[in-house]
Amino acid sequence: MKKLKIACAQIDLVLGDKKPNLEKASKFASIACSRGAEIICYPEYLTTGYAPEKINNLAEPIPGPSTEKLQLIAEENNICIVASLAEVFRDKLYNTCIFIDSEGKILGKYRKVHLFHTEPNYFQHGNEYVTFDTKFGKVGLMICYDTIFPEVARMLALEGAEVIFMPANWPEPFVSQWLLATGARALDNQVWIVAANRVGTDDTFTYFGRSRIVDPYGNSAVECSGNNEEIITAKLEPKKSGEFKNTVNFLQDRQPKTYTRVSSH
Repeated sequence: MKKLKIACAQIDLVLGDKKPNLEKASKFASIACSRGAEIICYPEYLTTGYAPEKINNLAEPIPGPSTEKLQLIAEENNICIVASLAEVFRDKLYNTCIFIDSEGKILGKYRKVHLFHTEPNYFQHGNEYVTFDTKFGKVGLMICYDTIFPEVARMLALEGAEVIFMPANWPEPFVSQWLLATGARALDNQVWIVAANRVGTDDTFTYFGRSRIVDPYGNSAVECSGNNEEIITAKLEPKKSGEFKNTVNFLQDRQPKTYTRVSSH
């Protein structure tokens, strides 16, 4: 992994209205670019918020009008974009995260596997975890609730991901769980976690923000201070993970084929 500067955009979303959300995405991409960021990660459901009753009319193919707009934003600002959108594919709906490079090309696409709360009433589960190569190195994608399941980040790390991006709509009152899960997944796998959470409210939840970039030791490199719209940046130092792994390498030391039967008396 090469040195790079990452931005997290912590924003409120207008429920069911793509135009202002895409305008905000463009504004924050410009700010991130002015601060020297090479990748920006946005919260989950960037273009629509979580609007399940309207989702059939809001979901789009990928590529489609919203992704084409995001591709243009990436190209205009010379910045890579990570964003989650409601996707329609063969008459089925998915919560899908995409990675767009700075030339406007979609490099990777991941469909959320672990659906939260009422999502299964509207969306299909994804069925594969995705890593892919960028000019900075190999990255992985996961979305919000995926973080609760340790195997997601572990499988991405085993496939060589050095940075895992995570758009989220993580609601109150689960602040401590957010901090614990994002820190643990970074430490478990000695990778960087880039977690962008939204702020504001929708018809179901209130969102607390606390977007953060977590280093391979599980420590916060930078974190939003509260529940206001904000952009944070951090430089990802590849040597931080390498130095840690030279001392102790969790993936090398794991014993996945060793099982102990627990007996009761």
